[in-house]
Amino acid sequence: MNTRILAALLLAAATGCIDNYASIRLSAACFPPTPNDDGSCSYPSTCESVMMGNLSVDTTYVNTGGTLYWPFQADNQRPPNDVREGAVNTATAFITGFKISYISDSVTIPDAVLDDTTRTVEPESSNVLSIPVIPLPVATLLSVPDDLVAQVRAEIRATGHYGDDSSFETGAFTVVVDVVNENWIGLSYAKPTEIPLGYCPQPGQTGVLLCGAP
Repeated sequence: MNTRILAALLLAAATGCIDNYASIRLSAACFPPTPNDDGSCSYPSTCESVMMGNLSVDTTYVNTGGTLYWPFQADNQRPPNDVREGAVNTATAFITGFKISYISDSVTIPDAVLDDTTRTVEPESSNVLSIPVIPLPVATLLSVPDDLVAQVRAEIRATGHYGDDSSFETGAFTVVVDVVNENWIGLSYAKPTEIPLGYCPQPGQTGVLLCGAP
């Protein structure tokens, strides 16, 4: 490769101009699993199946504050580099937070910067993360009772560090969220209050919407 081109690419990467999809990436929004008999939710390290459409959330659902948490698959595409016994594998990724930008024709929403419990993704492996796509401050902005208040585009980036403590920020993974405030009629969904015990990931969200009239 031409030396000038290589230098320009390295500079752009260092200044954050190029989205990082080559090392750590968010690769899929998982379809929620069926709850266990005790109502809990179990997630494998990769999505068993993926969402094919938009997510939905009722931001007036008081039991959850109207928030939307969703499972996403995170991949660490770096190869392991612990070449000797006892060595630290600096290719291990530790995801410690998220940056989410929002786009909507209906309402202006500020970006969210969220610290999170550390999740480890080993080299050449994956893990499923529960990400607050609509955290409480954003849900509050959207919680105006109406039919379909908004469609919100959320661009999600995971942040963290590798085993050598160098930091990373992933390229954006985008989901579209239909905000449905109380009025589910006409959407062919069952209301969350009519669902038996056990929700994956939580009530008031896409995961507990059932086919059929409410």
